[in-house]
Amino acid sequence: MSYKIGIVGAARRHQGTGPFIAKTFNQLGHKISGVIGTSQESTVETVKQLKSDFDIKTQAYTNLSDLLAQRSVDILVISSPPETHLAYLQEALNHGLHVFCEKPLWWPGHGSNLPLLEEYQANIQRCLSIAKEKHCLIHLNTQWPYTLRECYKLYPELISEEINQFVMHLSPQSEGKTMLVDAASHGLSMLYQLVGPGNILKIVVKQSDQQNITINFDYQHQNELTKTTFSFINSQAIPKPASYEINSHKVDRTVSLPEYQIKLQSNIRNMDIQDPLEASIQDFLASIEAGLVTDEMALSQGAYHLYQLIKSYQ
Repeated sequence: MSYKIGIVGAARRHQGTGPFIAKTFNQLGHKISGVIGTSQESTVETVKQLKSDFDIKTQAYTNLSDLLAQRSVDILVISSPPETHLAYLQEALNHGLHVFCEKPLWWPGHGSNLPLLEEYQANIQRCLSIAKEKHCLIHLNTQWPYTLRECYKLYPELISEEINQFVMHLSPQSEGKTMLVDAASHGLSMLYQLVGPGNILKIVVKQSDQQNITINFDYQHQNELTKTTFSFINSQAIPKPASYEINSHKVDRTVSLPEYQIKLQSNIRNMDIQDPLEASIQDFLASIEAGLVTDEMALSQGAYHLYQLIKSYQ
């Protein structure tokens, strides 16, 4: 089935994935009905860039209401800054749209104070309740779990081992608390995929400066414990250095440019992998086709754990 897609934040700014999400949906045979930006001028430029880079023909809008009034939309992609997510999530879900949302699901503006936990969780729960009522699927674009299939091929012994250690090294362009907002959801999604729901305990934050943060904690799940480390080091490099370790078995993510060939590399060999963004979008679309419901546990727990880490950092 072909879907009609609206995209909030389709411009390539900082670490934005919007244009690549547009490209992938288009390549998979889905129509980009329109893109939404902060101003008509900037959004028209985004439309021109999408046409130039990916031969995508679409229309520019500055709000979702106008897009929905003029175009047919089945899915809203939210790839704008995290502080904008909540309003777009609620509006999209109230209109019965499925949502493909960049991580995190929502976080207040970078200059904002830490929200009250009750208010934060209530906002997340409100979105999940609307999705359930409207039979809409919310998919958070945390791509790293889609690399695990190849990781298990590199280290087959992991399939039968208990996961007692997990380490993730990421290189966001941001600094300080914003590094956690931008990148921590990746590691949290990996933990959830590896061992399921759990609780974060004994958080210890180590920081040499605003550009180098390490967070250690225990992840307790089903009466087991996974010792966990998230390491964030600011980097302007393209492509960004990234790796993870499961029970001390390490894989590096490498990207060859300009062909953008992605590999996982162990200490003895490497393996081509599918672009995790494409895998994430295909999984989202397959879930819609199968009539699956939103994984409320994954989204609510991921949001709460992100809150815990940011609170510990502050």
